[in-house]
Amino acid sequence: MAKRNTIFNEVTYKTVLKANIDILEDYTLEMESNGKAEKTVYQYRADIKMFFCWVHDKARNVNVLELKKRDFRNFFLELQKSGASSSRVNRVQCSLRNLLEYCVEDDDYYEEYEINVMKSIKGMQKEEVREIHFLTDDQVMLIMDHLIELKKYQKALYLAISYESAGRRNEVFQINKENFVAGKMTNEVIGKRNKKFKLLYFNKSRELAELYLEQRGEDNIPELWTTGKGDKKIPAKYETLYQWTVSFRDILEKKTGIRTDINPHSFRHTSLNNYNNGTHYVLKELGVEKLDLKILKALANHSDISTTEGYLPNRDEEMLAEAFKL
Repeated sequence: MAKRNTIFNEVTYKTVLKANIDILEDYTLEMESNGKAEKTVYQYRADIKMFFCWVHDKARNVNVLELKKRDFRNFFLELQKSGASSSRVNRVQCSLRNLLEYCVEDDDYYEEYEINVMKSIKGMQKEEVREIHFLTDDQVMLIMDHLIELKKYQKALYLAISYESAGRRNEVFQINKENFVAGKMTNEVIGKRNKKFKLLYFNKSRELAELYLEQRGEDNIPELWTTGKGDKKIPAKYETLYQWTVSFRDILEKKTGIRTDINPHSFRHTSLNNYNNGTHYVLKELGVEKLDLKILKALANHSDISTTEGYLPNRDEEMLAEAFKL
């Protein structure tokens, strides 16, 4: 602890760039949702908070996602000079590498951050990027039908909205219940870079919402998602949506015999892909074969169409096979 305090300072941390603090809080929530041990979360936070203090004092207090490789090298050099052991330096490197990898992988908030500069620093071990799991429309319906059969209408609704709207988990989390059954668009939600917009949803979500809200009964909670029953009913926490998704893995494995480690962002990728390849069940409701990239860009609330393209699987081999009748 003493070594950390040669750089970390509680007073300094209070004036660290808010964007950096927000990134750490997002990452902390992700670690907790993934079941990281309390001690591990504490150590990661301590390492990162120390680094943010250094950024405040030595790197103009800029956003950590703007830092270059040389900035990290300078920090580790100072950490070594402060007397930190090689194992201590390695652990801090691991903490920062994992933080930046989270920002690379999590399009919910860090859409434009694409390269983890820590991976190119000598001595760092590269980790495999988390695999993106695309589901078929049939697989989505397998999960949804099973939830409906068990009368778990709220979870089924969460899946339907996520799959129909292509919304990020944070955006889906913000949905309110008022006028949902009669509507076609949600209340205004706040997405990345404080964009404000409404999410689209369709007949399946409206039908499930009607079943869920009848099952839920009367209450004064405006949020769509809740936990508990009766007097103990409260708005659901953000990580609850992640926990629901994890439970879907077991359903899919039971139905197909294959374990697929889906996460909330899988529904966003799956939605855009199935709208694009013509298999999404909503397309029949709309009476169209598929949605082109421009429509998908608008649906996903992306700033650039290249980001939307990055959400879709590479179909080069498939297109070549079709073109040359292989």
